[in-house]
Amino acid sequence: MVGVTRGETRRQVVGFALLLATLGLLPGCGVYEFLYGKPPSREIRRSDQDLMRSAEAQIERKRYDDARKDLQRLMNQYPDSELVSLARLTAAQTLYHDKKYDEAQSEYLRFMELYPQHDRLDEAHYYLGMTYFRLSDTTDRDQSVTKKALEQFDILLKQMPDSSYIPDAKERILICRRKLAEKEAYVGRFYFDRGNYGAAVGRLRLLLANYSGAEFDDVALYFLGESLWQLEQKDEAREAFARVVQDHSQSEWAEPAARRLGVALVRSGPPKPKGPGPMDRMWEGMKNSWVELGESIKGYQIFR
Repeated sequence: MVGVTRGETRRQVVGFALLLATLGLLPGCGVYEFLYGKPPSREIRRSDQDLMRSAEAQIERKRYDDARKDLQRLMNQYPDSELVSLARLTAAQTLYHDKKYDEAQSEYLRFMELYPQHDRLDEAHYYLGMTYFRLSDTTDRDQSVTKKALEQFDILLKQMPDSSYIPDAKERILICRRKLAEKEAYVGRFYFDRGNYGAAVGRLRLLLANYSGAEFDDVALYFLGESLWQLEQKDEAREAFARVVQDHSQSEWAEPAARRLGVALVRSGPPKPKGPGPMDRMWEGMKNSWVELGESIKGYQIFR
């Protein structure tokens, strides 16, 4: 019994000696890790410049979530840094490129509120307009976002005429005006077909007052004339028909307008093709789905 105990003791001593020898070969931190495991790592505090460079690199890789994390760290850890304003603008940019337009709008508005004199304010107005522009829907739907886009592009054009975003903003303005004119023409013709001539007159006059030159003047003038004719306001109706004949003689509406006036139509150029343009496609679709349109008209909110 004594022999067994001594043998076990010797083995324990040898094992302990081997353990000490093994630990002696490890560095100090290695001994700690061997006995207790790896200690929790402490995150190295990066500078504001480093965080900005990291965010820009993530944007180049289209890793927008990671970029926003770096930018948020910058804003939280260095609230007095001169890079905070740029970080906020860049965060809005990542949301825009990530197609999170509602969130991007909030960020751009906040940026403009905090930095109304910033040298990149033109960029904020342009991309705020673009968030609305991207959200604009088909013509038969509510176009309030298109109006908001137009407002931002107009601010850019009037208040920051030297901005590098002006050429593109001008193109967007034309598109917005055309969409809004098309919507008013759509609603005006809808009223006309339902026999609500007074409402049709109101919408068509609105189109001509606000969106003249946006490619729908001929349609608006012709149906304005027809609506006024039905309301027995024939002198005003003739004025509208005369403008179609004189100013839009190439239009498909010039010939019926000339017939109302009892005059021969003299075109100042080749007639416009009568193919199924946007108005015709919309109108045919509306006639073919009249019941569906009636059910969904409140959801579309086209009369706002």
